[in-house]
Amino acid sequence: MIKKLAGQTAIYGLSSMLGRFINFLLVIPHTAKLNNVGDYGDITAVFAMIAFLNIVLTYGLETAYFNFIRNGNEPKKVYAIVQKSILISTLVFALLVIVFNELSAQFLGFPHRIDYVWCCLIFLVFDTLSALPFARLRYEEKPLKFALIKLSNILVNVGLNLWFLFYTPAILQSYSQVTLVLIANAVASVVSFILLWPLVINIRIKFDTILYKKILKYAWPMVFIGLAGIVNETLDRTLLIRLLPAAEGSYQNGIYGAFYKLTMVMTMFVQAFKFAAEPFFFKQQDSKENRVVYADVMYWFVGVCAFIFLACMLFINELAHLFIKKQAFFEDERGLYVVPILLLANLFLGIYYNLSVWYKLSNNTKFGAFIAIVAAIITIALNMVLIPVYGFVACAYITLGVYVFMCLAAYGLGSKYFTIPYQPFKYLLIIGLSVAAWQLNVELNSHYNVISLSILTKFILLALLLLIIWVLQPKRKKNKFATQ
Repeated sequence: MIKKLAGQTAIYGLSSMLGRFINFLLVIPHTAKLNNVGDYGDITAVFAMIAFLNIVLTYGLETAYFNFIRNGNEPKKVYAIVQKSILISTLVFALLVIVFNELSAQFLGFPHRIDYVWCCLIFLVFDTLSALPFARLRYEEKPLKFALIKLSNILVNVGLNLWFLFYTPAILQSYSQVTLVLIANAVASVVSFILLWPLVINIRIKFDTILYKKILKYAWPMVFIGLAGIVNETLDRTLLIRLLPAAEGSYQNGIYGAFYKLTMVMTMFVQAFKFAAEPFFFKQQDSKENRVVYADVMYWFVGVCAFIFLACMLFINELAHLFIKKQAFFEDERGLYVVPILLLANLFLGIYYNLSVWYKLSNNTKFGAFIAIVAAIITIALNMVLIPVYGFVACAYITLGVYVFMCLAAYGLGSKYFTIPYQPFKYLLIIGLSVAAWQLNVELNSHYNVISLSILTKFILLALLLLIIWVLQPKRKKNKFATQ
């Protein structure tokens, strides 16, 4: 079963990681061709707000879709109900934005930039309408089709970005570079929607009001979970613009956004795992070995993430200078400083995704909402207080601290309501060893600055970590946690 999950994660990961890697490569032309660091900061802020709105517009229905299918409901019926709901709410949202476009620009954080509003609206409408079709492909275990459509989106986006930045068509030369980047994303979203069109319109089934009410009852806590989660993930980039003087806010956002990109391998793996794991966890619920499987999945997830952390940090200088081209980004030493903090933050976010399985499977999503809301309150409060003093360094530490808190809360509550035989000390040992290995390499390089020795040391440290992960792997003889 874990091998099947690993295989599907690999395919989702191929699309997600390859696609995001191609998308990540945009940091090269963006940092090279955009007028200044502030423009990159504005793009970062806009996409942070888009991420927030994506959660609002899907309002927990993706997870609800997985839940109600495994509860014995007709899959096509559940799909049709949920997709109709999303279609109607998205059209209402679009109408409101069109009518109140100036207020929308202010909400976005860029008053009088109505062009940003139109680009974001196109992106959001078509991206939202594609969300459930993508979820259906995941549930039906069609990762190849999922991957091809995702990659098509990325290739269109990247291709248009390069065309607009290096050879701006005459008809678009009156637009700012930020607007051109947004146009590229909007067009890519439309392409995904067209490729998913047969699934988008496959909703010709009689609407079941009673079932829909049950779906909404399950989904509404997921809205708060999603909103609070996106607050924890992206609010800092919005607040940097709002809490610091205009030019300084855009500058710090540009530095923070560029160096955040260097955590891409971790974020891509976590995202790929999430795509594959959510339907996998639901399908395993009735298995007698389900809780042992969940624990084993957690172990290997932590092992892979610890390895990714160490690999990224051992070669961080090479990665940074390979992908970030303008020297202006390196003039602020805080950029490289926050990378290990953000890598660890994303590692703990992935651990939280694993831990959250208990409240999704036991229909206790209200606990997930509680954890996420408390975390969001902490995030908002700390950012409001610390950003004006410490800038984006505070954002990085707050992100890590909040994700650790969420893991502790989810683990504590899960131990009470849905016991899974996790081995937290073993996970912390592996993470600690990866951090220690990175620090050891730093010390060795400071005393023995020999390139050949440095490279050899890095590969030895990586090999040793892999050996430790293999030796410590779970060896279970009996499953006392099997479902009765």
